[in-house]
Amino acid sequence: MNIVLLIILLLLMLYIDIKRGIKLFISIIINFIILIILFYLIAIGINPIICSILGCLIVSYIILFFVNGENLKTISSFKSIIIVLIILSISIFMITKLSRTAGFEYDLDEDISIFSTSVNIDFIDISVALVLFSLIGATIDTSVAISSALYEVYENNKNLKEKELFKSGMNIGHDILCTTTNTLLFVFLGDFLTLFIWYYKGHYSILEIMNAKTFSGEVIKILFSALGCIIIIPITSYITTKSIIKLKNKRIKIKD
Repeated sequence: MNIVLLIILLLLMLYIDIKRGIKLFISIIINFIILIILFYLIAIGINPIICSILGCLIVSYIILFFVNGENLKTISSFKSIIIVLIILSISIFMITKLSRTAGFEYDLDEDISIFSTSVNIDFIDISVALVLFSLIGATIDTSVAISSALYEVYENNKNLKEKELFKSGMNIGHDILCTTTNTLLFVFLGDFLTLFIWYYKGHYSILEIMNAKTFSGEVIKILFSALGCIIIIPITSYITTKSIIKLKNKRIKIKD
């Protein structure tokens, strides 16, 4: 069944755009292989946070440059993503450590008791890695949408000043943020539907649900994904605006 779905996905990509569709399908396979390699490196003892940041950067690079090519828009987006990852990785580590959501739920003690607990991996670092992997997709989408739209605004009106371009980028970001945040919310609800039913049938109280590791961990993921989408808006708008103005001044000097 999975193979059938992959074939349908490939055919739809080719129908929309043959050249880019092939690149996109190949990039999905490459990113999947990269993630498997990173999970293996984490399993053998490499620091999960370093692996996750490196993995996010590699995945971003492939999505941006392999599929869309190297240009002002993709370069601006990649720079913005690097900044956001640095900012959020520190924040995520601090919040995850304070919230104590790392590790397994106490309800799973009996299920995992038959397995060895000597894994020699810090589960706080694992939790940080999971959050980083969760937010990178939405962050890339938001960044690319802003940089591409802002460049189109410039191409249609090359007389815009730097402040006007930045303001346009922020306005574009406001519109994107609404849909992106709702998308993240529905993804969270979709993933958690079964767990919500389990909590309900088990007669858990609201406080027990709110303090559950699984629930709290997922809430942290969704909040940091939304936070990444928010932070990336002004950063991408600023970097793209500066790149456009630099390109504009360069063209003026060439003409002169």
